[in-house]
Amino acid sequence: MLLNSYMPVKLMTGAGCVRAGAKEIAKLGSVCLIVTDKVAAKVSGALQDVTDTLELNGQKWVLYDEVSPNPKLTECVAAAEKASAGGAEFIVGIGGGSALDAAKCIAVLAANPGMTQAQLYAFDWANAPLKIVAVGTTAGTGSEVTKVSVITTPDGRKKSFHHEAIFPALSLGDPRYTMSLPPMVTRATAVDVLAHCAESFFSRSANHISQCYAVEGIRLLLPVFRAMAENGCEELDYDTREKLYCASIYGGLAINVTGTCFPHTMGYLLTEAFGIPHGTACAVFQQDFYTYNRTVAPELAAQYLERIGCSEQEYFDLLEKLTPPCEITMTEELIAASHSRWVNNGSIAKCRGEFTADMADDILRRKFLAG
Repeated sequence: MLLNSYMPVKLMTGAGCVRAGAKEIAKLGSVCLIVTDKVAAKVSGALQDVTDTLELNGQKWVLYDEVSPNPKLTECVAAAEKASAGGAEFIVGIGGGSALDAAKCIAVLAANPGMTQAQLYAFDWANAPLKIVAVGTTAGTGSEVTKVSVITTPDGRKKSFHHEAIFPALSLGDPRYTMSLPPMVTRATAVDVLAHCAESFFSRSANHISQCYAVEGIRLLLPVFRAMAENGCEELDYDTREKLYCASIYGGLAINVTGTCFPHTMGYLLTEAFGIPHGTACAVFQQDFYTYNRTVAPELAAQYLERIGCSEQEYFDLLEKLTPPCEITMTEELIAASHSRWVNNGSIAKCRGEFTADMADDILRRKFLAG
């Protein structure tokens, strides 16, 4: 039985955890750069809690609130320059996966002025990244507990890097911050959690502990999904939001061991080419992913449904009801141009059996080909 795992993040969760973590934040330095977007951190109350806590500690802060939904490398470079100019000793990311992934990248760039894109992705880092505090405001990516940063490069491609040095030093998860999420964001981030758990469960890299994380995440999700499918997600109470947030942490812990599989890689294309939100773009391929695994690993697929306590039909029905609309069409030219992305791809290599680039093309044609 394999239990291999590494997650050196101090994780504190629950209502009021930011202020409860004041002493931990105080250990990281006297000045920080806060990384977030224009709206979510303020509306959720997370930004106010963070700045109040910093001021209580006597720590200074500089704000960078220009993070896009799919953070750009150019934004990270600008933020890193602001961090350096302000003498920041650590980074505080507030938001969903975009802000947290950006914070990780900025922590590297701020510690290594003048770093090029090639050096960033080659891990040619002369200096260790600045310490990171992650404050989550969505129940989605689980970036609070992973060593992954996904950044959009100047050519418009989403590209990830993985390194143990970008694990947050401290992650603070208060489900209250998710209460202000619009219904569509709640749905998109919730199905992203399912994507993380499902892809991790079936990954070649899965072990006993990662599968336990994945199963527990989905077991938390399913009752919420059933209620959301029946009643919508406009007014979810704190207990429900807490279940979603905890599920997202389990999903993060799972992919921290295994990484993701083909739905994430193919989902990047939908986000880049059509602006489809990340969670939706990954969820769109989940039925295809399960069906593929039912073919190449039937015993594991049956075990998956048994462990999460769900029939195949209900699983598909919930995916269909909860996944936000993805009404796009693709041309054969776009599918052909994307073919090389699926060749020798790390996430696709984690799929069981032999998932090929031609299979990816066929899925795109079946789902999205114009005409």
